[in-house]
Amino acid sequence: MPGSDQQGMEYGMFSYPVHGEARSLYQELVLVNRTLEQKVQELNRAQQRLMEYRKVFECTGDLIYVFDRDYRYLMANEAYLECRRSRFPDLIGRTLPEVIGEETFARIKPQIDACFAGNELSYEDSHHYADKGKRHLLVTFSPVFDGDRVERVACLIKDVSERKLLEEQLRQSQKMEAVGTLAGGIAHDFNNILTVIAGYASLIQINTEESETAAMAGEIMISVERAAEMTRSLLAFSRKQEVHLETVDLNQVVAELHKSLSRLISEEIELVVRVCGEELCCLADRGQLEQVLINLAVNARDAMPGGGVLDISTGVAEPEGEDLPAGRCAVITVSDNGTGMDKEVQERVFEPFFTTKEVGKGTGLGLSSSYGIIKKHNGAIRMQSAPGAGTSFSIYLPLSGERPCRERGDAGGRCGAGSGTVLLVEDEETVRNMTRLLLERHGYRVLTACNGQEALELFRQNLGSVQLMLSDVVMPRMNGRELCERVRQLAPGLPVIFMSGYPADVMSEKGIGGGGAYLQKPVKPEELLGALRQALIPAGGRLAPPG
Repeated sequence: MPGSDQQGMEYGMFSYPVHGEARSLYQELVLVNRTLEQKVQELNRAQQRLMEYRKVFECTGDLIYVFDRDYRYLMANEAYLECRRSRFPDLIGRTLPEVIGEETFARIKPQIDACFAGNELSYEDSHHYADKGKRHLLVTFSPVFDGDRVERVACLIKDVSERKLLEEQLRQSQKMEAVGTLAGGIAHDFNNILTVIAGYASLIQINTEESETAAMAGEIMISVERAAEMTRSLLAFSRKQEVHLETVDLNQVVAELHKSLSRLISEEIELVVRVCGEELCCLADRGQLEQVLINLAVNARDAMPGGGVLDISTGVAEPEGEDLPAGRCAVITVSDNGTGMDKEVQERVFEPFFTTKEVGKGTGLGLSSSYGIIKKHNGAIRMQSAPGAGTSFSIYLPLSGERPCRERGDAGGRCGAGSGTVLLVEDEETVRNMTRLLLERHGYRVLTACNGQEALELFRQNLGSVQLMLSDVVMPRMNGRELCERVRQLAPGLPVIFMSGYPADVMSEKGIGGGGAYLQKPVKPEELLGALRQALIPAGGRLAPPG
């Protein structure tokens, strides 16, 4: 270079001679510098990736930790450290048995050893946290290899409590669907049986009036009604059937249940029923409300295996609470001095299918159906209990300004005699025979048929003499609606009354409802006879149009 004794070249931060021995040394230095720059860049990129991995490691709510073959913690994310910090602020370097306890470690050691053998595995576990209570966990052990040998194990703990809850809700929903299918399937046959029992009990009352036998038959009738209400309540609960509201006096409901409840509980239990002096009129489905009280009484009985006191009382209150009825309410309180319930059981007591009873001794439907029924009445049900201190359920129902339009016993009087010819169509022989006998005893001439086709032929043979058709709905070969249509082609003004063990809305769903008055089995004899008399009332000298 001009003005210098030695020419040279610039390279980066170095200037080295173009000629001489020093040139090769400077070239090596440049190569080393270039390699160091590449290493620094690689290190920076590795640190950046490490920071990203750490963010992922920390951002999850799952618990993650890593331990070596000596079961010593090597690393853990913040979620796991936070979980264990209350006991061990400095976790790294400690052993698993020291941190999680010898008993827990012994329980999970087989899974850990299987992971050190090279297998990844998962299992479900549970843990009771001081702040969150019992939680369901999914634990996964993953092997970390160093060559062909597993030197470390990574553990991932995921809280799956919400997922388990959703799965349980799905199972309960499927159970409810199965209950609805089962209830609908057995309702027809079961209600046929109850119809036969009620019919013959009524005939016994007629034949043995004012005797002890008649009183016993009356008790049979009450039991039939209770059984029918149970079937309807199960259908209402599983199928969300609407309640049928009417004005009832709760004092009367509770008082009339006294005798039935005394038969449900054991002799060791004292039943105390107290009603207030004020009339408690509410809009309610009487049958479903009675079923609620029966459910509560049965639960109280089971909570007092050694005997005790079952107290049922009525009163008036003005409850305060967001989910309680506003204003003055009628209150029914059912209390016992039995075993009581702990907090965990109380939290689940209204869940469908939850029961603390032995297998075969409880369905878990009683309290859940009671809760649903009271909610449909715009009411609320509250519970107070403690282990060893008994249990008390309080039912709050809004008071109504109306009074009952009729007393319960108005329809239960002696049925008057009727007249006319009735075509009875019923595929169940026992129901057919009982109904024929009941109608004949009350003055009717009865023609019977076991299916729709036979009934149609019989009607043709007696055209002009049959004044009313009383028919089942679900029958083989020809259902009741089809039979009604065929018969009314021959006699358009013929009154028709349908009977079925299925609810009316099920008939509509099946497309076989309509066309006449409807009575759901089990039919009380007085209701059946009343419906016949009403349908046969002349209008302007002609038969009344069908209901």
